[in-house]
Amino acid sequence: MNQRSSFTFADVTVDCLVTGPVQENTYLIRHISGDAVLIDPGDDADDILELVRVTGAKVLAILLTHAHFDHIGAVHATRVALHAPVYLHKDAWTPYSRAHISAERFNIPFTQPAAPEFKLELGAVKFGALEFTALFTPGHAPGHIALYSKSGFVISGDALFKNTVGRTDIPGADHGLLIRQIKSELYTLPFETVVLPGHGSETTIGAEIAENPHTR
Repeated sequence: MNQRSSFTFADVTVDCLVTGPVQENTYLIRHISGDAVLIDPGDDADDILELVRVTGAKVLAILLTHAHFDHIGAVHATRVALHAPVYLHKDAWTPYSRAHISAERFNIPFTQPAAPEFKLELGAVKFGALEFTALFTPGHAPGHIALYSKSGFVISGDALFKNTVGRTDIPGADHGLLIRQIKSELYTLPFETVVLPGHGSETTIGAEIAENPHTR
């Protein structure tokens, strides 16, 4: 299985599986009840499904932070195997439908998934025993969202990383918007909130406010 790490927050466990050629972080978030969501299944569907199997997770939904190909490459296979609906913010549906074009540019094998079942609304969202706040964090990609849990973590996608931020030299990106949304949506979270990004290692909101040179 690909590189895996786990984080425990009160009644929630977050498993991170590094997937695909660009080392994207796929997250399986599990409540002690067994209720779970899968976030950004980027690639290596067999490994993701094996993680679901060994943990005994009951995946209720597949949630996408944004629609870049490296975050949705395993959507088709995991959705079919898990019988789980896909949620994506409405502003990301068009980029989602064109993700295969970007993958082709990099010669990366990619199965274009069918349209999501549901639009991911901002604010409070609930899947079984799991509750999140969907925060609007575009700038790296249209319709980008982050998922905050009061258990003490935020899935930041490709908006905020340890000591850096998402790329904005790509189509659909807006650097000024990204920085504004990071400051208004993420930097207002408690300092101790653990940031679990779409690539690379974890950090905290407090550490990024103090040390991230791109948001000063």
